Amino acid sequence: MAGTYFLESVDRVMKVLDAFTTEAPELRLTDLSERLGIPKPQVLRIVSTLETGGYLVRDPHTKRYRLGIQLFHLGMVVRQGLDLRRVAQPYLQRLAAETRETVGLFVADSHGPVCIDVIESPRGLRIFAAAGRRMPWNAGTSAKVILAYLPAEERETILARGDFRRYTNQTITDPDRLRAVLAEIRRTGHHVGIRDLDDEGLGVAAPIFDHDAHVAGAISVAAPVSRTSEEEVCRFIDLVRTAAAGASRQLGHPVPIPMSAAADD
Repeated sequence: MAGTYFLESVDRVMKVLDAFTTEAPELRLTDLSERLGIPKPQVLRIVSTLETGGYLVRDPHTKRYRLGIQLFHLGMVVRQGLDLRRVAQPYLQRLAAETRETVGLFVADSHGPVCIDVIESPRGLRIFAAAGRRMPWNAGTSAKVILAYLPAEERETILARGDFRRYTNQTITDPDRLRAVLAEIRRTGHHVGIRDLDDEGLGVAAPIFDHDAHVAGAISVAAPVSRTSEEEVCRFIDLVRTAAAGASRQLGHPVPIPMSAAADD
């Protein structure tokens, strides 16, 4: 399957980025062309595009290219995700065993939260999830929990973009209504979403905080609405909050997660 979907142009881009090493942190256009065996005009198109996106930086004096800050940002997302996944894994496993429903771990990304770990329910009727899936900001429980605790400026930038997609009749697309939901999440420390991403889905999520009290991600449990009673939802809330608080302590969060965590309205 990898061969079927192989894109030679993307492969060239990856080879250009891979050419930069600790031994060769800066390279000229000629260096890249010779190292990779790619004609200079093709290399120029690649590096110019990467420079526009912030993935490469060109020194105007030496004419040499070096890796850009955007790659640093992506690396930090990967590092945070790997560290968080390792820390959260025992809590995810315990939550999955206690609920027998699908549990997931999500981290923020500029284009929408990403699922970095998932344990699916063993039941035949279940909510499906997939690691690597990107979620919308306005639907699903973990996405809204993460959005609620992002710094105010970052949160407002996302809300100001608007153009939120409607997934079900319960999906919130109005930014002002979404702001009210986010404020309620910060007040309670968790979120229950019903049929806003999936017509048959119900989710409960709570935030994970790092040692600086910044939101590091969210833990969620998702189940079919048809078999989830009000009492079960209350139990899920307690279990999810406990799991998220445990992961937060492992990341160095010094105090119990407050009902209204230190996120600015």
